[in-house]
Amino acid sequence: MRLSNSKTSKKNNKTVTVFWTQTNILLITGYLIILPICTLIVLSLLLPLLTASLLASLGTSYHSTSIPWIDDASECEHTGRSWSDRKCWDKEHNPMF
Repeated sequence: MRLSNSKTSKKNNKTVTVFWTQTNILLITGYLIILPICTLIVLSLLLPLLTASLLASLGTSYHSTSIPWIDDASECEHTGRSWSDRKCWDKEHNPMF
């Protein structure tokens, strides 16, 4: 009893296993058509989620940093920043700046 799907034929006293049956060709063709379609669907669903989280983490995160070229409290407060520890602090500094 054979468990294989392949056919065998005898040529010149040799047994040759034939794997390219019509069923195998149809299965491989279907697989090669369905695989890229499913890949595109999955990527189209995941890409917006990944880009949204990446942009949210980079674009909207602000960090406090001192502004080294402002060394006067009045000039610092005039630009909307805060003066502390003899430094001008920008509380909305974007790291992408």
